[in-house]
Amino acid sequence: MQTPVQPPHHALSQRDELACWRHWIAQGNLAFQSRNYTNALAHYQQARASVRPLLFNASDGADATIAAWVIAHLNLADACEQLGQSDEQGLHLCTAHETLCCAAANTHLADDWRMAAWQHSRRTYAELARYARRYPHHVATCSALFLGAVSPQERSFSH
Repeated sequence: MQTPVQPPHHALSQRDELACWRHWIAQGNLAFQSRNYTNALAHYQQARASVRPLLFNASDGADATIAAWVIAHLNLADACEQLGQSDEQGLHLCTAHETLCCAAANTHLADDWRMAAWQHSRRTYAELARYARRYPHHVATCSALFLGAVSPQERSFSH
């Protein structure tokens, strides 16, 4: 399941910093659609690398930045799946989910970052659960699934 290039429209248009990410995701999607999964993987790796420094650092655009990072990881997992790299696929899914769970629980982060992390962790949890059904012996997956998707009721968000 290839994830489209656009995270939520309302925030992405405000984030010129994500232009590089959009370029790499678009190139990766073209390669993926052409069944050139090796090139897709390389483009998605560039997309992940371009958005990683923005995570939890900007004063605005939390939702769009986290969405971009999640999309890069989910697309990496999809390309790995197509290449028969199930362990790497699982690691991308685990990394995405664990990072979001840690961010949602981090009381030192701004509430918009924590809330965005929680909202997107529902998607990473679903993808991780789908993967775990196919590969139940992947240890990191089981550990990451144990984290669940942290809800706002379980964590306090200031108003």
